[in-house]
Amino acid sequence: MPSRLQSKTFEELAPDQQAEYQRIQRARKPRADGQFGGPFDPWIRSPEVAKLAMRTGNYIWERTSVGRRIAELAILVTGRHWRSNVEWVAHERMAREQGVSEEAILAVFEQRPPRGVPDDELLTIEVCRALHETQDLPRVLYDRAVAMWGERGLVDIIQTIGYYTFVSMTLNAFDIPTAAGDPTPFPRNA
Repeated sequence: MPSRLQSKTFEELAPDQQAEYQRIQRARKPRADGQFGGPFDPWIRSPEVAKLAMRTGNYIWERTSVGRRIAELAILVTGRHWRSNVEWVAHERMAREQGVSEEAILAVFEQRPPRGVPDDELLTIEVCRALHETQDLPRVLYDRAVAMWGERGLVDIIQTIGYYTFVSMTLNAFDIPTAAGDPTPFPRNA
């Protein structure tokens, strides 16, 4: 299914959009059709949003205090909560590469409690699910999270799921499809 977003060539973009396109191009190679995929093409439509979003994303990728394995798991919980196909497909692969347990990945996808996963993975799933599903973090989970990662780590997890909520909402609103040959785990009505 095609995206709701009308593709534009570089020449069709406004000057500030072209500048942001070029900035993103330094970090991400465009496809043969000139599009980036993911949330990047919609973000270019609002260059200041794209600039800020890229900075936040770079922090998660390069400097989060909880490490990429836990960040990837938090992203998966978020992608699953929002039924975001592109997010799930991309980050399921990355979660595996970062060493997230298969059981944690499967439990997140199946929306069930994980069995026999490392303590930090269990706590990540519990914290992220609580915030997504109840918009609250019970004191017992808060205390466990601070004991595990410190206040900075908890802030980094919250920032990660907030950012990837924004990413997932962008992908869903513009109906951005997964790449050719990739699955669509969460079918949507047109």
